Formats: sequence, C-alpha cells, structure tokens
Amino acid sequence: MRRKDKQILNQSKIERILQNGSILHIAMIDEKIPYLIPVNYGYIDNAIYIHCAKEGKKIDIIKKNNIICFQTEIGVEIKNTDIAYKCGTLYQSVLGYGKAHFIDTPKEKKIGSDAIMNQYFKKRGSNHKYGKCLKEVCIIKIDIDSISGKESLDSHLD
Repeated sequence: MRRKDKQILNQSKIERILQNGSILHIAMIDEKIPYLIPVNYGYIDNAIYIHCAKEGKKIDIIKKNNIICFQTEIGVEIKNTDIAYKCGTLYQSVLGYGKAHFIDTPKEKKIGSDAIMNQYFKKRGSNHKYGKCLKEVCIIKIDIDSISGKESLDSHLD
C-alpha cells in the first residue's frame, strides 16, 4: 500500500467495516477479461456469503476460475472546497482476495443465508424463515485468503 498512513492494521476494525458494509464488489477473470459486479453479501467467520440465481455469467466464471477479489466501504463522504484538487473523500474500505465455492448442503446454505440476512437486518441469529427458497437459490462462500483495510478520516483540506 502506497499510503501507509491510511492503512488499517487493526483486524477488528477491518472486520467491523465488513460487518457494516452494504454492497460488496466482486471481481473475477473471465478468460482474460475482468468482470466486476456489486452484490449483497454477509460476512461471518472469515468468510463472505453471496446469493444468486443458479445460472448466469458469475456462475460460469467461478466454475472456470474461483479466485475472487472483493471490496466494500463505509462512511463515504465527499468534502468539497473552492480549490480544484483540494477536495477529499472520507471513507473506510476493505479489499481482499479469496476463493469462491458453491454451497450445496441445506445446513450450509442456511448458515450462508443467515449471514446475508443478518448483514442487512442486524438480527443476529438463525430464526429467519426461508421456505423453499433455499432450494432455489445458489449460495456462494468466499473463503478469505488475504485482506487489507484503508481509511481517510480527515478531509484532505489542509
């Protein structure tokens, strides 16, 4: 990381950013072409869970190459000045790499689905009702290999 003064070294802080993010951007490689998409997600126990239809471009790419890059951020605020290039952005972000795996068992799918639901509704627990949708949805688990955090909590205006 070029700006070491912005690097987050505290692992708990990195986890808090992941727990409070709302959109995760995942990047994959399709042959030689990058593919980047925003997804809903859940984070728990050093893993990220996402859900999707059982077929589509994301599924096809992961079947060929399961290496994923991901990114999320919280607290984004643009600070403006009257002087060009003296503006700034407040943020906390996380960037990481991992490997995606398709989850097949009902128990594992429930764990992943609970993580996703808890991400957005902060109702920690496992009493969500899914009915037959767990059979119809694809759950992908991303096992995190490496992760880093970066933040700018000042406005760069001085």
